[in-house]
Amino acid sequence: MKAGSVTLVVLALGSSLVGCAQKSIAPTSFTPQYRSELDLQDVPKLNRCVSLSGIDVMNGLPNKVVGKRTLESSALPAQNISLKGDPTQCVHDASNAMLKLAGINPSDPKGPRMRLRLTDIAMNENVHVNSGYDARVTLDATLINQHSKTCWSQSQSGTSQNYGDSASPINYQETVNHALDRAIMAIVADKGFQDAACGVCRD
Repeated sequence: MKAGSVTLVVLALGSSLVGCAQKSIAPTSFTPQYRSELDLQDVPKLNRCVSLSGIDVMNGLPNKVVGKRTLESSALPAQNISLKGDPTQCVHDASNAMLKLAGINPSDPKGPRMRLRLTDIAMNENVHVNSGYDARVTLDATLINQHSKTCWSQSQSGTSQNYGDSASPINYQETVNHALDRAIMAIVADKGFQDAACGVCRD
């Protein structure tokens, strides 16, 4: 193909993409549904003595709005992304799946009990022809000993990025799930968590 022809093709493709770019955005919502998005190389190696007697999950989100949609190169105001339903089951499913991958027994009667509080989901969707997504999920984690006393606590966040169809419930779920996986793995990979679960939290 001649150089002039190549230039015309490129220009034509560029014009086509511009023509396909979305011109408006609207508020949207999605229902959280957990599926593991974790890369296996992210699974930490743990002390073999780490185990738990159970997991409790609480929803600490201030409201249902968890993100913003913006239209690329546009002055249009951002639109809300909201959750439908209670996210606690999603967090519970994720924590059980991640603990299993890490080799942690979640039902050892001699182990401490873990409490996870979902405190933040911050998602951005940049809309053009398709959408780029990013998210941060933050969890407060606490270990409770057999005497119902707090013996360890920490807050951890996980982040993720994604790309695909705009306003896609599956893309919202995937982006949040991957960030959630990473937040949980950051908790169990923490040396303080492991030391407490093996030591002071068993007193």
